[in-house]
Amino acid sequence: MEETPPKRHTIIVDRGLASGGQRAHGLNRVLLMEKILREKVLDSQYWHVKASQLQFYGLLKECVLHVGCVGTYENSAKTKTTKFVALLLRLLQLAEIPKDVVEWLVVGDHGHVYLSVLFMVYVRLVFEDSAEIWKLLERKYNEYDKVRYIENGRVTDRHIDEIADGLLMESHFVDMTLPRLVRRWVLEEKGQLEERESLLADEFEEMVEKLEQEEQQKES
Repeated sequence: MEETPPKRHTIIVDRGLASGGQRAHGLNRVLLMEKILREKVLDSQYWHVKASQLQFYGLLKECVLHVGCVGTYENSAKTKTTKFVALLLRLLQLAEIPKDVVEWLVVGDHGHVYLSVLFMVYVRLVFEDSAEIWKLLERKYNEYDKVRYIENGRVTDRHIDEIADGLLMESHFVDMTLPRLVRRWVLEEKGQLEERESLLADEFEEMVEKLEQEEQQKES
């Protein structure tokens, strides 16, 4: 059965201006993507033929089946936008997604890396609680799956942990300006985040404990 979009969530887009949609950071969420990029997406054939027609579950399926790179533009001239960014814009247009669903799409064991990255970017753009963003995206720090990453027409391989770190530490993601994020140390001082320990630190502590146990056994 085909999905029918509820009328109250319909967004009218006219050359990059949106009305009637969900808000984040005091703006219509569509406007979180810069106008020049937004309009190039709106002018693309993929947007008109496919992306603009998708509802939530159809968007997930489209990402799984047809997205093969992360980025905004496919060429160095910045005239052809990617499917990834078109689906991101469509995602910003849709009704608000329950946070537990978003969390599962970011960190769940569904096996689709481009879907995870799409929702990692969505979280960074839409979520307003900085501590919540840090907690969720830091869970990707120990994931090393590769994705194809395209910037200025050049394709490279990036690991998921690199993308998570870039979303948390940088002010831009490819050609998109990210909303302001409170630094981790500030949140730690306010008691909103605990000091982060790396996986390597945990492994080191386990190794030390094991050595101490072996020493005790030798002495006894």
